[in-house]
Amino acid sequence: MRGLNDGVSMMLTPARAIGAMLLGMRTLVALLALAGCGGSAQSGRDSSVPDRATGDTAALSCESLDGGADADTRYLDLEIAASGFAAHEGQKIFLVTRAGIFAVLGVGTTTVAAGSFSFHFPKGYLRAWSQEILWLVDSDGDGVCNEAAGDHAGYVVAGGFDPAGNAPFAVSITDNHVGATRDADLCNPKLPFGEMLDLNITGSGFAAHDGRTVRLLTRTGQNGAIFGAGQALIAAGGFAFHFPKGFETSAYQEVIWFVDDDGDGTCTAADHTGYAVTSAFSPLEIAPLDMTITDNHMATTARAADICTVMNGCQLAP
Repeated sequence: MRGLNDGVSMMLTPARAIGAMLLGMRTLVALLALAGCGGSAQSGRDSSVPDRATGDTAALSCESLDGGADADTRYLDLEIAASGFAAHEGQKIFLVTRAGIFAVLGVGTTTVAAGSFSFHFPKGYLRAWSQEILWLVDSDGDGVCNEAAGDHAGYVVAGGFDPAGNAPFAVSITDNHVGATRDADLCNPKLPFGEMLDLNITGSGFAAHDGRTVRLLTRTGQNGAIFGAGQALIAAGGFAFHFPKGFETSAYQEVIWFVDDDGDGTCTAADHTGYAVTSAFSPLEIAPLDMTITDNHMATTARAADICTVMNGCQLAP
């Protein structure tokens, strides 16, 4: 049995696999205790990751609602300021941040404008750890990094210390076209960029909620970073979500949702909530993780976080 984010796989280097195991073991038992999914796939409206990172910059009072005394203050927000990207004007940039060779702490997509861009990762910097920031200009839009197809990657290492206070950790990057990290080839079309794969989630057994909207997000168990979020209309008892680069390989990842029965866009006690955990999927080739969830009416996560608190914008560390 593997631990949270402890991916021992053909797709990870030994150093990264060992590091991920050390960082993630603290939440494994709780997540596995509540993990589970099953049933047949139904189809609904597709939804994908928005340009900006989904979720709010949570205050400490918000943290106290997620895991109670287990609220984790090891993380700071991460601010990325990019310049020198004029050659990629108007193009999409996919970014990944991770704590050294350990787990992914944030992903997102933005657009180059006037040769620059900025990006905000809530709780994207792990105090006192060397932070890797990698990005992909996917010129042909196929989701992988392939220099022969005109794609460009970049990579920097920052941090490695514990700043005083709680201000966001700021990093400046330029279009450096670095194609390899310290332990792996970054721009390899046979490997998922930044260890991120697509995630497909189907809902089954939701017939009691036909015609209503389900709102769903998926987040890492490390720092609560949201890798994908969206909404879909329930039809014939089911629905479907597709999150490009919404799943970290070899990681147990939380899936949280609510059926918006009153249609106000906010999760309340009157709505129906649910929770599940992905498998630690690690294919030998680039392939999406397919997962089915059922109408289980769970009200809290494995870390005792209230589902509505999370769904209403409280992006939190474990």
